[in-house]
Amino acid sequence: VRNLAIRYDATKPLEIAGFKIRDTHPAGRWLNTPEALVHSSNVVTAQIADNLGREKMEKMSRGLEFDRRPSIELGERAKPIWPKSWGRVTNMTVGYGHGISVTPLHLASAFAAMVNGGIFHPATLLKRPVNAKDNGRRVFSAATSARMRQLLRMIVVDGTGKKADAEGYRVGGKTGSAEKAGIGGYSRSLVVSTFVAAFPMDNPRYIIVAMLDEPRGTAETGFQRTAGWTSAPIVRRTVQRIGPQLGIIPDTHRDVDVSELMPLLWAPKGGG
Repeated sequence: VRNLAIRYDATKPLEIAGFKIRDTHPAGRWLNTPEALVHSSNVVTAQIADNLGREKMEKMSRGLEFDRRPSIELGERAKPIWPKSWGRVTNMTVGYGHGISVTPLHLASAFAAMVNGGIFHPATLLKRPVNAKDNGRRVFSAATSARMRQLLRMIVVDGTGKKADAEGYRVGGKTGSAEKAGIGGYSRSLVVSTFVAAFPMDNPRYIIVAMLDEPRGTAETGFQRTAGWTSAPIVRRTVQRIGPQLGIIPDTHRDVDVSELMPLLWAPKGGG
């Protein structure tokens, strides 16, 4: 918890090598790690990636198979877009999802490893016995995975993922609103909005990746097109529909214990 309490400057865009890294909805203050996740701060995430350094970031990305076609029994497996050179700027932008591009299956497999105790299992279409052995390998420590389950649940309870919260199903997840890459750089007007979720987060069994290509804001979304407004509600409705079919009964009396992290979230005096 001590490391999560370290604060990073999010009062202004981050300038690096002639580029500016910005937040879609700037908090205008210093943020710690839980707050950065709850508010989806690119500025803080870039600083954390910079502190970790290229070696750790690249090792993790390769461990999650972001550098190769996904492992699955299909011929139509797309290659990811891997950085041609991994310098300091690339390392910082990879931290929040730019500079690298992977398939939804890559994303789902990585998310599963992050919440299942830290073990990466190659994706498969084959039904296997529950106790069957595979060539899974550790990518995250069990302690890190447990902490991520708390943080991802907090994002849905108190952050940009609120609209993904299906009552009683303990959904945890993360928004991702990426500008579309095109000729000459990233588009400022077109985005891909993604919400990746797991449930029930106190004992994760299922992963959902909801992705919308070039969503447009409507009156219902407050004319917002980011993932928290467009993709997150899809997750909520999907979980509510498929949860009972999967044998998961909603239970409002159990949840991930995030009590030790809640004091790290700043709230204005006199209100939430």
